[in-house]
Amino acid sequence: MTFINRTISLRFSLTVVVIVCVHFSAAQKKEAVENSLLWEVSGNGLKESSYLFGTFHLMGKVYVDSLTKVMSTFHQTKAVVGELIIDSTMMSRITQLSMLKGTTLDKLLTAEEYKKTAVLFQKLTGYDLKFFNGFTPLTIQIFMLSMLQKKFYAMDQATDVAMDLYFQKLGKDSGKPVIGLESFEVQAYASMEQFSYKRQAELLVTSLQDPAELEKEMKEMNDLYRAGNLQKLTEMESFTDKYTPAEMAVMLDNRNKDWMQKLPAIFKQQSTFVAVGAGHLPGENGLIVLLRKAGYTVKPLAVR
Repeated sequence: MTFINRTISLRFSLTVVVIVCVHFSAAQKKEAVENSLLWEVSGNGLKESSYLFGTFHLMGKVYVDSLTKVMSTFHQTKAVVGELIIDSTMMSRITQLSMLKGTTLDKLLTAEEYKKTAVLFQKLTGYDLKFFNGFTPLTIQIFMLSMLQKKFYAMDQATDVAMDLYFQKLGKDSGKPVIGLESFEVQAYASMEQFSYKRQAELLVTSLQDPAELEKEMKEMNDLYRAGNLQKLTEMESFTDKYTPAEMAVMLDNRNKDWMQKLPAIFKQQSTFVAVGAGHLPGENGLIVLLRKAGYTVKPLAVR
């Protein structure tokens, strides 16, 4: 199970891939922002600018290194901020979260749902689903979506590093303070624990209704991210229409508002590079609008 656990650890610890896919809620359409992944934050009494970069958790350092202006901006800042501090202590905690308690996957799904899931699971991962019968439905979904991502934009697991982890490692190696905006517990609840097993099973089944459409949507999301097109990403309903407003609030809005209680003090102390999931940037409760409402000038920048 080493390979399985390593894969789950990489995907989940960088904010579950499910969250990556649903970071663009329909509620966020009410207030548009410009299209960019990199933003300069200035004004409101700041002596130095800070920068906000929207990450895609399943892309790695190889891609980020091609974004020359993103990297030059990173190197000129004095501190690094991420959603949470990514470290070696997460493995056992992630494994515990990923395992079902008191039931099994084949009991949560109908026989027809299990069979359909097993067929697609085998196709995407090469594994027999029966070996994953003790994993939560969302963990199964995470693994499948991560393998679908790999089909289009594979990361070399031997040499590449997921971009969120890369920024933190680079910051530590450069002697910069690395700051997390939330605890593991907060992120784990938002991305996994808020959902009952029954609800997780519903989300898994819904996500697999049309495998061909799922592939199309995943590729479109990658292309839009690479183009820095926040507006189009925001308008994608292929993932967001599966979640209730209350669920989306826990996954996005509440966390953004909590982060806004911490970012001003961090910005005031030093020029900072903030790297968080791109879905946290747009929308009326996104960081760009919240920072502007707090009095900051937030300007889009080119990534190359």
